[in-house]
Amino acid sequence: MVHPLKCKKCGDYRFIEFAGVNFNDGDNKKGFGIKIPFYLCKNCGDRESILPGDNFMKFRDEMMGDIKEGEFFDMPLKYVFSKLDAEKRFKRYDHLGFQYDPLDYYIIPGLYRPEDDGYLTPVFFDKDLLIYYNGHPDYAVKFTSFSSCNIYFKGEPLFSWGFGINRNGKLFKWLGDLDEDFRDEDMKPHLKRFQASNVPSDHEVFSKFYLSQNPYSPDDAFQNSDNETRLFYLKNQFNSEIRDKFGIDLTKVDVSKLSEYYKPPIMEEREQVFSAFLSLNKYLVENIQDQSLREILKKSGLTDEGLVNKEGRKLGSLKLLSLFIERVLLKSDADTLIAPLFVLNDLRQLHGHLSDSSFVKRYNSCKQRLGLQESATDLEVFKALVKKLIEFYESIIDKKDVN
Repeated sequence: MVHPLKCKKCGDYRFIEFAGVNFNDGDNKKGFGIKIPFYLCKNCGDRESILPGDNFMKFRDEMMGDIKEGEFFDMPLKYVFSKLDAEKRFKRYDHLGFQYDPLDYYIIPGLYRPEDDGYLTPVFFDKDLLIYYNGHPDYAVKFTSFSSCNIYFKGEPLFSWGFGINRNGKLFKWLGDLDEDFRDEDMKPHLKRFQASNVPSDHEVFSKFYLSQNPYSPDDAFQNSDNETRLFYLKNQFNSEIRDKFGIDLTKVDVSKLSEYYKPPIMEEREQVFSAFLSLNKYLVENIQDQSLREILKKSGLTDEGLVNKEGRKLGSLKLLSLFIERVLLKSDADTLIAPLFVLNDLRQLHGHLSDSSFVKRYNSCKQRLGLQESATDLEVFKALVKKLIEFYESIIDKKDVN
């Protein structure tokens, strides 16, 4: 079944927006206006009314007879579609004190449940809410994808099911789940923090979180992560595969242990993003076991002369890994495959030079190598790099081991 948010023309996932539509008698002597919800594709520009057009035509004809000449007015949407009452509140959740738009529950595909009124209404929060938890020694924020996360207290999930992150960067969670999460007395301080970060709805919930909880297909329900969670998993798979095949460890420390201390960037803030580059470089580059690579490369036929550069210095970790991929894993395009790790290492070097005059030029070079425009934001660079790193590890792992 095709997801209703998927554009019928280009296949991209659409947004929901409200736009005004005017109806008149043809002579423009009387009429009314109404704001109705549309699916809007920002990729190709296609726009489609969520409500059937026949409903409006029938309603227009019925209304015009009751409108006097010279009258023009705005009409609530509930008169066209009785379920859409913008003033409605789901009273059993009033004690939470959250603002939300009840229309979301009816117009966002997959949320409406006649037997459980209002449970899946999305409630939105500013993403900076996560900064407190990510900086507190007893708490941690873990992203299972770029669009889903949860907050942990001393290693245990603080909330059921976690949160979604929409394409506008807002955090959201279902009203019914919030009710269950905040029932315990020890959660009351957290409730106040969430109330303070509660923001108006932007009618946008598209995310891996939303798709997995409201699937229209098996692909929606079962998805791979697209962020560092997937990256660390693949890195560990690669290490295990090499250990099983060749009896060597490619890393000094198990990445799964290091990743427990990893703090992902949360906001569009340069220091956060570049600190994450620094951490990823420690896990993926500085953690490479050079001596193991040299030993197996010698077994593949390389001499000592082949393990030094033109100046006679020992080859670095990344060049050794590239040779290993080429000579041992028999990948002819090793230098191309490993390029994202070189970009990561260059971004790590920029971390201590954020205010240098050469920063912009060197940073733009990294963006270009990732296929980005110079205008790309720091978070966009981060996401693009992680995507390329995931593709790199997927390309060097046996396909049967990648899931």
